[in-house]
Amino acid sequence: MKYSVDAFHVIVFLLSISILLTGCQSFFEVPKDDYNNLETMNDIKVVYKNGKEFIVEKNDTTNIKMLGDSLIVHQGIETKYIGMNDVEKIRESRFDFGRTLSLVVGSFVGFILIISLFFLALGGVNLTG
Repeated sequence: MKYSVDAFHVIVFLLSISILLTGCQSFFEVPKDDYNNLETMNDIKVVYKNGKEFIVEKNDTTNIKMLGDSLIVHQGIETKYIGMNDVEKIRESRFDFGRTLSLVVGSFVGFILIISLFFLALGGVNLTG
C-alpha cells in the first residue's frame, strides 16, 4: 500500500508538470494600435465581420505586415491580401494561465475521483492494518 501511494504522488506530479510545460493556448484580442506589430506576434486569428475566421500559423516562412488598410500574409510561396474593412478583430495566440491551472486542478480532482471509485468498487480499503 505504501508503494502505491508513492506511485500515485509521482504520477500526479509528473502529470501536473507535463500539463504546465505544454500549457493551454488561447486567442486574445489585439488592440488596433498594435496592428503594426503583427509580425512580432505568435499565431494570429483574423475574425471577419461575417463571422468567418482565418488562422495564420507562424513559422520561418510566414511574414505578416500591415500596408495601408490591408493585411498582407506571406506563407511560403502564397500571399494573401486581406482588406481591413472586412475584418472585425485580430486575435493573438498566447499562453492562458487560467485554463492551464484549471486543467491541472481538474485533472487532479478527476484522478482522485477515479481512484476513489476504484477502491469503493473493490469493497473499500482497510487503513487500520
